[in-house]
Amino acid sequence: MPRASLLFPALTLALLLAATDGSAQSPSRDVKLAGMGIRKCTEWQQWKDARNTESRAMVLEWAQGFIAGHNIYARSGSTTTSPVVASVAVLIPLLDAYCQKNPEQRIFSGVVEITQSLGGAKVNITPKATPPRAPQPEQKGRLDS
Repeated sequence: MPRASLLFPALTLALLLAATDGSAQSPSRDVKLAGMGIRKCTEWQQWKDARNTESRAMVLEWAQGFIAGHNIYARSGSTTTSPVVASVAVLIPLLDAYCQKNPEQRIFSGVVEITQSLGGAKVNITPKATPPRAPQPEQKGRLDS
């Protein structure tokens, strides 16, 4: 396997691990996400229709890296789950079906659902509500001469 094809999943895994707080006892963790997973399913479908295999391959590389990170994340909790292994041949039809049903969802949501359907740990991907910001007093500009 070429070195470049190993680099992307390794970087994705490193980013995922860096996003966790490292505390195995924490009941919930913030997960920060970047990469191809933040794209919407409409793009995944458009790439399929346009036969844009490069973009779809990048998503699949991202997805496999995410699943590897998910396996490690799941092991750090108090419950034990079997690691999920999903080849491209498995991911493509599952992600196609998910995105066809949920075009406005992010690819990330589909990969999480697929991972959980294959026996992966259940994780809450609902974003936390951000507290409302306190109103800031108006600051009037001053002109000094």
